[in-house]
Amino acid sequence: MDIKKYFDYYSSVIPIESVMELSENDLDDLYANSTDIERMNVFFHLFNQYIFLKQQDANKEVAHICYLISYYVFTALTPPHSENIALEFAKKAIQYNNDEKYTEWVKEVLRGN
Repeated sequence: MDIKKYFDYYSSVIPIESVMELSENDLDDLYANSTDIERMNVFFHLFNQYIFLKQQDANKEVAHICYLISYYVFTALTPPHSENIALEFAKKAIQYNNDEKYTEWVKEVLRGN
């Protein structure tokens, strides 16, 4: 999947059937190869994806995007209040899909950045 096409300014949402292919490495690469404004826009693309998936009742995919939002905010962007924002989305991931990966991630976020 050419992930960059879903993260330019005028891009569309990632199709539901492709969401689970989006990884932490993809987000790390996007961050490393983007301008400051593009880095912030990645967050907004992810947030829009979250809204879209919630509207589609795609719970497993919503959980995955919540986890990735948490990861991106906590490890890459680190804006003010990143720990609280990351924790909130990590908890949402568990609400949508109680996966051990997400539970372990909450523990990581609670250790702080």
